[in-house]
Amino acid sequence: MKLPCLFPNPRVSLGALALATALSMPATAATYCSGSAASGLSLADMTFNGALASDCYGVALGNDRLRAINRLTWGDDWAFLTKDESWVPATYMGVEFDLDTTGRKSGSWTLAARDVDSGALLNLPMELDLVVVLKASNRYAAYFFDDAVLDGTDGGIWSIAYANHGGRIPRLSHMSFYVRIDEDGGIPSAIPEARTYAMMLAGLGLVGFMARRRARGAA
Repeated sequence: MKLPCLFPNPRVSLGALALATALSMPATAATYCSGSAASGLSLADMTFNGALASDCYGVALGNDRLRAINRLTWGDDWAFLTKDESWVPATYMGVEFDLDTTGRKSGSWTLAARDVDSGALLNLPMELDLVVVLKASNRYAAYFFDDAVLDGTDGGIWSIAYANHGGRIPRLSHMSFYVRIDEDGGIPSAIPEARTYAMMLAGLGLVGFMARRRARGAA
């Protein structure tokens, strides 16, 4: 007795079945570099001014979203800063940022910045926490930098360290920057400038105070 064929065209149907099976297979869960190296990521995949990332996370399916970044173990209060696809420079805390990248699967990046808040003390350099995202294919990896100091001439190197569905290293789709005011500092530091001005003002005040004392003593 001949059993009925389940597929009228076995080659086409079996191929479609194999594709459906592959697509239905669960993706490897994203992990943190601090807890596991199963994702194949490395802290050296992304650098900031020569420094390696403090931690990394991936590989996650989909697009990077602010909500997803705020759910990572690095805490919340993140704000989207800019991405290399942006045509208009982004402004954050009185500073204008412009991100550029070079390369396809690896390369370099630069983050130019200038103070546009002329009515206040200089805002550069500033100390912020950063999350930098590399999006390629339908996945992304996130890299965390703790207490990064931005001076307006920042840059680094990047490398895609994961494969796409076909097993090949994909090309960079975009790079995104997310920032957070440093938890320890409370506000961007304006690292030497604000302190320098404060010391100058204190010094001038002390000189004035001593001059007044001398004037009173002479009278």
